[in-house]
Amino acid sequence: MEEPKLLLTVKNNKNNRCIIEILNRLYLKDLNAKAEEVIQNVILVFTTLSPTVSYGLLISAPPTCLAKIYPIDLVIYSTNEKVIIEKVVNYIKGISPKAFETFYVECHKRGIDLDCREIEIGIGLGLRGFAKTDFKNPDRIVVVNVVKNAAYLSIIKKGQEKVSVNTLR
Repeated sequence: MEEPKLLLTVKNNKNNRCIIEILNRLYLKDLNAKAEEVIQNVILVFTTLSPTVSYGLLISAPPTCLAKIYPIDLVIYSTNEKVIIEKVVNYIKGISPKAFETFYVECHKRGIDLDCREIEIGIGLGLRGFAKTDFKNPDRIVVVNVVKNAAYLSIIKKGQEKVSVNTLR
């Protein structure tokens, strides 16, 4: 249980209460789950469950304090833009092209100074010929969250991004 499975953003001043609510949901299937606030309002979840199962547990009865849930597909232990771009592009090219016809890229820097625009453009250019960029109706949204000393890749399926935690209540 070394690498995190979810990256969560929480509403302001709800961190401690949110960690308790998150763990209450995850303990249903994993009594060893851990949630750790890495920077203010950003929590990493460590569990033996898959990112998909963990996401499902939280989204089925979301804690009121959550803002966004990102299942983590890949952890990149670097904050260098070129390294992040290369590893994300290589990872995505290993996915079936049929499951990844159109996409767009989002990058979020959380408590670190780097050029998110360079990452977004670099990934888009790196995937040219593999998949098409579509800002209005993509099959997948490639989300890169850069926190402290690592980048976390989440590949969100079409429709999944529309499920906002706030709309479920």
